[in-house]
Amino acid sequence: MKLLFLILLSFAGSAFGQLAWETTEQTFNSKPQDKEVVAKYKFTNTGSNPIKIENVKTSCGCTTAALSKTDYAPGESGTIETKFVFSGRTGKQEKAIMVTTDAHPEQPTVLKLHVDIQETVKVVPEIVLWRVGEQPDPKSIRIAIADDVSAKIVSVTSDNPALKVKLTEVKPGKEYEAQITPDSAAQPAAATLIIQTDYPADNPETKYAYARVK
Repeated sequence: MKLLFLILLSFAGSAFGQLAWETTEQTFNSKPQDKEVVAKYKFTNTGSNPIKIENVKTSCGCTTAALSKTDYAPGESGTIETKFVFSGRTGKQEKAIMVTTDAHPEQPTVLKLHVDIQETVKVVPEIVLWRVGEQPDPKSIRIAIADDVSAKIVSVTSDNPALKVKLTEVKPGKEYEAQITPDSAAQPAAATLIIQTDYPADNPETKYAYARVK
């Protein structure tokens, strides 16, 4: 009897109204200069009673969600518009939007937003290492510019004169090599490599790499 009651309760709960989503997951491939993406999640009240959206919460402050109203009659549709602002982020980003209704307040719907922001300048590897006592042979970092971006590496400098860096252009405007050489690997040392670009013109990007003797 208890099991039957729970089954009937489940059906009764769904009768109070539910939102059917056109999609709960969206993916965007973007460039840093896009600065933001806007995703629209459309839904319809497919239940037999009015439904109220009580709360829409995003997973971080860089993502906002807007709803024109909260109450929807049976058969009525609506849209939640979500905006994700890059704020200097690159690479794969995953955001979540939790939507709670009065029909099932304990079971929010989770909307997902995936954004892959192209890296204008990619540094591989981001760190080079020597072990104490190792020969202080040069090690290299590759710096690549995205294909559809017109940018240059202006300079690569080390903040530690004991770890010297030499910049070479491998493919004009597209690929560079920074060669790092420690004066000695007899004792621990560390340096931050400051990679200065000329892109974008109004606020040139600075990337960083690291060298360590440890």
